Amino acid sequence: VDAEINGVALKAFVDSGAQMSIMSVTCARRCGLERLIDDRFQGTAKGVGTQKILGRIHQAPMKVGGTFLSTAITVLEKEQDIDFIFGLDMLRRHQCTIDLRKNVLAIGSADVELPFL
Repeated sequence: VDAEINGVALKAFVDSGAQMSIMSVTCARRCGLERLIDDRFQGTAKGVGTQKILGRIHQAPMKVGGTFLSTAITVLEKEQDIDFIFGLDMLRRHQCTIDLRKNVLAIGSADVELPFL
């Protein structure tokens, strides 16, 4: 889905299998969020492979469908092919529904439907 953080356009990949919403440190830098990374949350992300977690951004305003959502983002060290992964944490927080019939992500907390790309 299309998204924006601090005026920077992003392609967000909706992944209900991802426990956390994530972005690379390069993307965080591009969005002007690097100074907000709380390095007390460093660790290792495990899934399909492993990556170093540099920390967590506790709150960043993400614009989707003309409305702003409060997001918490885990920041990974390595560059990814995807700007941002919209994980299960955000899907739950914003009461999202993946509607495959309409081909949209319905965000219940904002009453917005975002078309999948």
